[in-house]
Amino acid sequence: MPINIDSAVDYLLQARLTHQTVQPLTEFAPDLTLEEAYAVQRALEQALILRGERVIGWKSGFTNPALQERHGVTEPVLGFMLASGVYSGGDAVPAERFAALGVEVEVAFLMKADLAGPGVTPVSALLAIEGAMPSFELIDFRFSGTPRGVDVIADGVYTNAIVLGRPLTPVAGLDLSLEGVVYEQNGQVIATNTAAEVLGNPLISLAWLANTLGRMGRGLRAGEVVLTGSISKVLRPKAGESVRASFTRLGSVSCRFV
Repeated sequence: MPINIDSAVDYLLQARLTHQTVQPLTEFAPDLTLEEAYAVQRALEQALILRGERVIGWKSGFTNPALQERHGVTEPVLGFMLASGVYSGGDAVPAERFAALGVEVEVAFLMKADLAGPGVTPVSALLAIEGAMPSFELIDFRFSGTPRGVDVIADGVYTNAIVLGRPLTPVAGLDLSLEGVVYEQNGQVIATNTAAEVLGNPLISLAWLANTLGRMGRGLRAGEVVLTGSISKVLRPKAGESVRASFTRLGSVSCRFV
């Protein structure tokens, strides 16, 4: 039986508003399809806009094969990002805005031109960006149990907040696959990685996102921010703790939780 989209949106919206974990949708709709999940996400986006929110960009998720296999999908996933969740590097972020906080370090792009598929390549994607920024995605694990990929898609791919560092770096001539990052929690190095963890190169993620939005009749717009996928492990800080990521050439980003 097809899922009731309005009921699903009400359910997911309530979880966001109360900052509580809820059971995955597939507990009630085990046959939820990829197409239905994106339909729920689109309806959730519209419901949030009606509440005064504004979409400021997009994110790619599940940008490595292990995560895709774990969640039962065969390609990355995408979700929208909201203006109310944008922080600057060094900001204090209230831990109470999350049901279950996770922190991912990512390369963020600022779009200087519209971009939509089909036919977007990493080269044409590069021409559409103003530059790259170090960033955190502050994800929110709003589901209990073991959610499937379609659950995560329907809910907006765990979106809650982002932290954008500085500077905005032009990336023409840079091999972003070699961009290294040192990931710290409370001043202790937790991991070191390269941006090649993101589909081999964050520009490949950007091209995938633009092509996938194009298939949905949508696209990226000038001025929007794109988060390209997690480079390293997910950290789970608590109130009173801090995180920092230092990139080879893209600068650094930090925040603390209160």
